[in-house]
Amino acid sequence: MMTNSESQNQLDITRDIKEKWQDIINVIAKILNVPAGLIMRKVDSDITVFLSSDTENNPYIPGAKEHLEDSGLYCETVIKTNSMLLVPNALSDELWENNPDVKLNMISYLGFPITLPDKTPFGTICVLDNKENKYSELYKDLIASFRDTIVRDIELLYSNHSLEENNAKLNTLLLEKETILRETHHRIKNNIASIEGMLSLQSQSISNPEAVSALEDALSRVSSMRILYEKLLITKDYEDISVKEYLESLIDAVVELFPYNLKITVAQKIAALNLPSKKLFPLGIILNELLTNIMKYAFKGRESGLVNIALSNRQNRVTLTVQDNGNGLPEGFDISESKGFGLMLVKILSEQLGGIFTIENYKGAKSTLKFEI
Repeated sequence: MMTNSESQNQLDITRDIKEKWQDIINVIAKILNVPAGLIMRKVDSDITVFLSSDTENNPYIPGAKEHLEDSGLYCETVIKTNSMLLVPNALSDELWENNPDVKLNMISYLGFPITLPDKTPFGTICVLDNKENKYSELYKDLIASFRDTIVRDIELLYSNHSLEENNAKLNTLLLEKETILRETHHRIKNNIASIEGMLSLQSQSISNPEAVSALEDALSRVSSMRILYEKLLITKDYEDISVKEYLESLIDAVVELFPYNLKITVAQKIAALNLPSKKLFPLGIILNELLTNIMKYAFKGRESGLVNIALSNRQNRVTLTVQDNGNGLPEGFDISESKGFGLMLVKILSEQLGGIFTIENYKGAKSTLKFEI
């Protein structure tokens, strides 16, 4: 919350509120038939004419100010005592006969304090007359009522100011969080890329076919993670990512791992939709496993091959289909009995998505994953 001095100096009175208050003091001055109706504002150690009624013979000019402490002004007493002050005739009152307002021929005064929500002084609302004026109880009630209206306006402005400050702090914290998150994603991506590079070098330095195959599998999975973080870095909210962009990049990366003379065409039909990273990551790993398996085994003994990859979204039900025209599944294949790590991983991640995965022989092999979003 703002301190006293901060609230006085930083609380902006909006144009519409100022116009409303101006109307209030104009009405008060006319009803009471006095030359001056004022709203005074305390700013640091000074008292300032914040608003002055548009009435004849009003000597007070908005913006005029006096040092408040020991000024002898009527308003100084109102602010110090935080209570109403009535001076019917200063000329017949020893306490007030020499106050500065008498020099302006303002010899009677009625004023009320205006306080901020933290109970510190904002200023006063007052009327002054160039003749003796005892001001009736009705007039006192009228000014007190208008004072209460002004206090409520200030409370609203004060709340809005505090809300803006809090929002500014939250925005700053959010920007800091986004910066840290972006840096984290960037470092993770770089670390994954380093692992990817080391696996690639390792696979090139060994000749054992089984070891090379295992390294290629690991490399494709690491590539899938690296591509995901690349997509995270170009999104604004680090949450929803384009499925189409991610999967297309992933497919290209997997195909590049198998630079054989075999001519394999990969046809893609991927719907444009966004998914949160927590769903897109397992989806990417599943596609990575299926496509890697196809590239390694589906077309053995063949000179060419075709892979169709499709992803659709109908009524928030996503369907991924990966089909090849290769040699098909071994006779008697049962996914529930499969001990291969890749298919075990696919089954686990499918369950994580809350989906259903099936694989069957259909003009080759056809894998289907369905899950709700």
